[in-house]
Amino acid sequence: MCKRMNFFIKKSLVTFTILLIVSLFNSSCSNEKNYNAEIKGNTMGTFYFIEVIDVPVEIKIKKIELEIKNSLIKVNKILSNWDEKSEISIINKIDKTKAIKISDELNEVFKTANEINIKSNGFFDLTLDPIIELWGFGYKNKQMEIIPTDEQIKKALSLIGQKSFLKNDFANNELTKKIKNLKINLSSIGKGYGIDLIGRKLDQLGIKNYIINIGGDILTKGYNSKKENWVIGIENPNLKEKLIKEIVNITNKGLATSGDYKNFFTKNGIKYSHIINPKTGKPITHSTKSVTVIHENSMKADGWATAFLSIGSLEGLKIAEKEKIAVMFIDKIDNNLTKFKSTEFKNLK
Repeated sequence: MCKRMNFFIKKSLVTFTILLIVSLFNSSCSNEKNYNAEIKGNTMGTFYFIEVIDVPVEIKIKKIELEIKNSLIKVNKILSNWDEKSEISIINKIDKTKAIKISDELNEVFKTANEINIKSNGFFDLTLDPIIELWGFGYKNKQMEIIPTDEQIKKALSLIGQKSFLKNDFANNELTKKIKNLKINLSSIGKGYGIDLIGRKLDQLGIKNYIINIGGDILTKGYNSKKENWVIGIENPNLKEKLIKEIVNITNKGLATSGDYKNFFTKNGIKYSHIINPKTGKPITHSTKSVTVIHENSMKADGWATAFLSIGSLEGLKIAEKEKIAVMFIDKIDNNLTKFKSTEFKNLK
């Protein structure tokens, strides 16, 4: 009888823990030359789950583990606002308005961020850090549940403006802050980029089928264990009801969901979300509760999900149709949840 062997490997790292579960079939009793593996752990303040399918036995699992570990370390060293020694934290400390040389990776992130900023009419903005911190949703200040004054909001808004205060020379990998105390927050796009970075490493190893999930943001390639497209459940923003609100089947795409129902505080009966409207400097108040975007990669899905949640479904759908973006909005109308889908989302197969 063919025996199935299970291997459990657990390693503690500085910023995350890897729990590796690998299922291999004994080659002496099967013609199988490939194996499947699941890799789980914690990073970026959340969980990650990676599943690889039909991996050639020549690609050793320890090599996959190492590439994932190195990718996560790399993205944190570049993009983490929580690591004071990261590249973006060092840039935030620079009190000058001259050009700053940046890494290829950070340059790539800024290219995508600049594209989304322009196409979203400024609703996606990397310079929101002062207002995020003011409301207690940032990496410096813990949530104090104190409502800022209009004067404090006005002062913070004067330091915000990706289009006005941030200049990128993409050809030369240079960034210029037009005001000295400009602060950049990459939490709205960094997780997606980290997922894409892992995906590239898996591609380079020759792995053709996988799903990468970091905190609900996803990248898919190839097929699942049933040799079908990956099946993704989209969470219901009303956590008191059933867990799944929509199911999609995708492959070779990134997916991200942003919602106002997890990171928030309530004061005097009013709910204040971590999603800030960059025009008003205040948490969003429209009816959209969550947004799911499916895009060519996880970074774009991540950034656009944030942008669309800030915009709301009414204007967001207009932009989605213009840019041909697959997006689903879930709005709370008259105490009921209603789904609004772009044409690209409706046409998903």
